[in-house]
Amino acid sequence: MRETGQRAYDRVALEGACRQIFGQLDDALLTELLDAFVIVDLVGGSPLFRQGDPGDSLYILLQGRLNVSVRDAETGIEKLVGETVPGESVGEIGLLTGEARSASLWATRDCRLARIDQTPFDALAQIHPDLLRGLAKVVVNLLQKRTASNRYSSQISCIAILPTRAKNESTRFAKELSRVLERVGSTVHVDSGGVDDMVGVPGISMATPQSTEGGLLGEWLSKTEEENRFLLLEADAEATEWTTRCMRHADIVLVVGNSADDPAVTATELELIPEGVALRGVRHVLVLLHPEPSRPIEKTSRWLEARGVEEHHHVRIGVPGDIERLGRIIAGTAIGLVLGGGGARGFAHAGVYRALCEHEVPIDWVGGSSIGAVFGAGIAMGWDPKRVEEEARISFVEEKPFGDFTVPLVALLRGKRIDRLTQRSFSIDIEDMLIPYFCVSSDLTDASLTIHERGPLWKAIRASVSLPGVLPPAVKSNHLAIDGGILNNLPVDIMRDRSVGTVIAVDLSADKEYELQYQEIPGALRILASRLPFARKLHVPGIVTLMMKATVMASAVHARSVRADATLLFNPPVGRFGLLAMNDFEEIVEVGYQHACEILADLPPRLADNLMSDAGN
Repeated sequence: MRETGQRAYDRVALEGACRQIFGQLDDALLTELLDAFVIVDLVGGSPLFRQGDPGDSLYILLQGRLNVSVRDAETGIEKLVGETVPGESVGEIGLLTGEARSASLWATRDCRLARIDQTPFDALAQIHPDLLRGLAKVVVNLLQKRTASNRYSSQISCIAILPTRAKNESTRFAKELSRVLERVGSTVHVDSGGVDDMVGVPGISMATPQSTEGGLLGEWLSKTEEENRFLLLEADAEATEWTTRCMRHADIVLVVGNSADDPAVTATELELIPEGVALRGVRHVLVLLHPEPSRPIEKTSRWLEARGVEEHHHVRIGVPGDIERLGRIIAGTAIGLVLGGGGARGFAHAGVYRALCEHEVPIDWVGGSSIGAVFGAGIAMGWDPKRVEEEARISFVEEKPFGDFTVPLVALLRGKRIDRLTQRSFSIDIEDMLIPYFCVSSDLTDASLTIHERGPLWKAIRASVSLPGVLPPAVKSNHLAIDGGILNNLPVDIMRDRSVGTVIAVDLSADKEYELQYQEIPGALRILASRLPFARKLHVPGIVTLMMKATVMASAVHARSVRADATLLFNPPVGRFGLLAMNDFEEIVEVGYQHACEILADLPPRLADNLMSDAGN
């Protein structure tokens, strides 16, 4: 009876998919076509086929999910480019042309597919040309879809929670996460103790190998996932059959640990998280629970050293904002804030941040370049707007970091003040920051962009603000690092590759700052005379200003191109302020604040609803 039920389930699913793919077929042809398919089971993590394999069959996915990856011819690196969900077909081009597979397909979870080989399909197509026409339409639509967008982002629906030690902690965490995700859409949370009651088959344990082989649990998982926005699978701390099933069915695996525990990798992790999991598109994320919220976060690097996780997040127990931020990241609604470079004009970042907080816009990820890296660090450390402004005022106005001039053999400034200030304010590791953070610098040694997401925060910031000719380059891994604005002054594109759905960017660039009152650069005496009282001012940039402007020119075109990728763009009118106008601190902050308030008050309704609804999740 069980086998008959499975065959009936497969037949119904296959019939619906064939009608969708090939169009309207008469009953006789449909029956012939269905009979030509054979059922194939594929274990999660296994390849269906690889790029370059013979293209001699077409598959229709009935249960599970497949990720599509393409190997770069030069580097050999696999890149995810798409995914296949139940009801969709793969291998159409190979079936039509006989060419080798143009991509690799991996099962992100246990899959059930129907396969038709080229020989039986060709036999049917000779008698019924409509089959070829239907398949050709599928190929055309597929090619149009690929052309329309070059960005791939998989939607998370099934989440596995793998505890590193005590399961009772992960259970509390899972319940809280389920509550948060329920605000986005219906969420089902199940563990090994409750799965039998949910599936509802008396006398059969769903967490045993026998039931797994029978396919009943797989059917229930697939059906539950179809009917709900999220399926939360809480695994055991041991490598049980249920834990294995959870891992093989997940889009994302949350490895949940208590920050007070031993950070060593557990035997369960070693057994169930194989190498190459990223290839099949399953994100592995470390979630560190902090039972004492008032204690500073530290030593996260010990947890990360032996784990090949793609992300890590901190959740302080009893602090609702932390679990809500994680929920938004999982749901794809997280908000990333990108802060651009621009010298003293960067004080406007503090004003924009204050406006965002007043409008209750949550910030879930922070990235910055040059001065944006400095203000972004304070935000990612969890500072409120008042503290961000106060720390910046002390550092840039009172401490006068650009006043330690030296013999300009390498740079105009010694850089010791900047070193001292960054070490004082940012003496933690990036891994220990409350909110995920990155900043960028330019590698002078090999002319490449460096993204800083690990290691001492102050060193990353020192590299990102190292204006060439003004500050000495920073040294990182035997390479010289200079200002991030040289190559990427507004890293919106980098933020887009993170787990965020909305990107807010603050661009400090100004198209035109002032009119020149001269046809050629005046001499030194004329410039000095123009600075006397009642004399006509000449806007002549100094040597430091010229160097600072030159740093952002190289990435100005890039910054303009990535503006369109920002969901919400702030461009405060700070062009009238000099790049070294440290004494205009309060005014520049206020300009940023007023500009952001005006933009936020005049948002399109749909965007405003998205930002405000995210604040409640």
